[in-house]
This record gives sequence, C-alpha cells and structure tokens, in this order.
Amino acid sequence: MKHLETSYITHDGMKLYLQAWMPEKPKAAMLLVHGLGEHSSRYLHLIEKLNAIGLSVFSFDGRGHGKSSEGSPTAFFESYEDYVKDIDALFGKVKSYSPGVPAFLYGHSMGGGLVAAYVLKYQPEAAGVILSSPAIKEAEGTSQILISVSGLISKWMPRFKALKLDPKQISRIPEEVEKYLNDPLVYTQPVPARTGHELLKMMRLIQENAANFTLPLLLIHGSSDGLTNPKGSELLAEKANSSDKTYKVFQGGYHELINDSDKEEVMQLICDWIEERI
Repeated sequence: MKHLETSYITHDGMKLYLQAWMPEKPKAAMLLVHGLGEHSSRYLHLIEKLNAIGLSVFSFDGRGHGKSSEGSPTAFFESYEDYVKDIDALFGKVKSYSPGVPAFLYGHSMGGGLVAAYVLKYQPEAAGVILSSPAIKEAEGTSQILISVSGLISKWMPRFKALKLDPKQISRIPEEVEKYLNDPLVYTQPVPARTGHELLKMMRLIQENAANFTLPLLLIHGSSDGLTNPKGSELLAEKANSSDKTYKVFQGGYHELINDSDKEEVMQLICDWIEERI
C-alpha cells in the first residue's frame, strides 16, 4: 500500500493538503470528505479496511481545516460553493489517477452535506455515495429569527465565534473524545459565523432539491446524534430518487459512527456495500 502526500491550488488560489492511500492493483477509488473541525488523517482505521478490499482512497484537509490551514485550524471558509468546487476538482483528479475503475464519494457530517450538495449541483458520474451523519437539516426547534440573525453576523462579523459544539457528542467511548480533544489538527472552538451560515445555505439547497439525487446511496446515522439531525438523513432517504438506496440507523449511536461503540459493524457495512458495487 502506497501513501502519497501532495498539495492542490484551488480555483481561488488556496493551497489544500491532499493525501492518498493506494493498494497495488485497485479495484475502485474513493474521495473521502471529512467533517467540520477535523481532518483527513482521522480516517486511517477505515481507510485500512477500504484498502484491504481494493480501494484507493484519496482525501484532503478542507478550507480552514487541518494542514490546509496556515498556523492552527480555524474551520473558516467564505462560501460552501467554493468548497463544493474543490470537491469537484478533486473528484476529477481521483478519476484521472484511477482510470477504468468505479469511483465512489464518501462524506461525513459537514462533509456529508457538502458531498450531497456536490451531487445535486454537479450530477457527477459515481458508482455510489456514502453519507455518514450528514448535515442536511438544522437542529429541531431552530428559530427563523436566529437564522436571520446568523445571516447578519455572517455578513458583518464573519469570523465571530458563534456556535459552540459539545465534543462529548462525537462518541460514547470516552477515549475517542479524549483523542479528539487532544489532536492539535482538530478545531474545537466555537464555529465561525460565516461557516455556520454557509452550512445553513447548503442544508437548504439539499432539502429543496433532494428529489434530484439519483446516484446509488448508503446513508448511515446514529439515533442519538446530538451534532447533526438524524431527520436530515431521513428526509434524503425518503426524497432521493435513487433506485439503489440503503438507509441504516444505528440505535443509540452518536455522531462519529466509525469511532463509536458500533464501529466494527459500521465499517463492515460500508465495506460490504462497496464490494457489492464493484
């Protein structure tokens, strides 16, 4: 298995950190998009399993995240549409590096929402899409007034640290929470106002266009996820017009299913689903 590290200059001149893990004779390829505040190297245990079934896995640290952020991570980006353009460019690179094999997309949390938005906006050719705890619907009871105010703060104070998320919600395993909190490449401060508002816009786009989702789809969510609303996955599972769609709820599961109590079952489900489609 070969590990490559490189960088990519985006359409607007940002430098992003890229990495890839490639087996000798890949049967398929995947672009993996990480969640809010984290980075691509947090998926190594899943990537090992994907490599073992013949997948080349490509990933990157997104705008304001991990090694793509100068200095320490900020989780700040100006526009979710810029992030989606990055996904489009990098999925193109995945296909050019892995010609003639099926190409998959994987997105977790914010990355799941961004991948869903990418599919809806760009209608790419892909063998399948895996969305883990995707950000599709705001928390229950979020008021319209709060949403309107967030737009104003985003415009006038874009870097204002607006929304604190509870890291204990990522996993029922205390050691996983500790690892997350002690990782210098993880951003654990409140979410910048612009980032939060752009994610709201992204979620609106998905909610309004979910019926245009037609690619093969595996959706997984924990029933006790306190960071992204499981009802968003429910909405996409209901409205997507994919002839091949699987929606699995892990009872009691927290936000990071591959780092939670059911992680072995979750990773096996992902690998089995891909193997059936390559």
